Amino acid sequence: MDGSNRQVLVTGVSPHSLALDYEANNLYWADYNRNKIEFISLNGGGKRIVFDQENAGDSEGISLSGGRVYWTSCLSTDTSSVNSITKSGTSVKQHSLPAGRNGYLRGIVFVPEQCPKLNNACAVSNGECPFICLPLPGNNKKCVCPDENSSCTS
Repeated sequence: MDGSNRQVLVTGVSPHSLALDYEANNLYWADYNRNKIEFISLNGGGKRIVFDQENAGDSEGISLSGGRVYWTSCLSTDTSSVNSITKSGTSVKQHSLPAGRNGYLRGIVFVPEQCPKLNNACAVSNGECPFICLPLPGNNKKCVCPDENSSCTS
């Protein structure tokens, strides 16, 4: 989380939004230029197209909920839609926007009732860091201080 050990998972895509599948360790995106919904494993393998939405408008936001991938498509400057498909790439649905909602819909977010249970070196007592604890691979951590805080020692 501190930016070290950065790994490029995929190149040549134009996502406006990303969604992380904690259960399957996959990263999903809606490719704005190619109008495709895709994902890749967080280990860098298994890149796959879930849905090819040719002529369906520009994809913008993406989110995951209940075994489905949801995304917004902008058909024109004043018309948007919300679509979904199962993670396996079957059963496409178009969803109605709430009453009174129209215009250019750029994003979509689903908030789980409970955050996924994850353990890391920062999970208990902020990793004993005075300000910010950043989890690192291998159950390690890095304590960092806010900018312009001269009294902080990391």
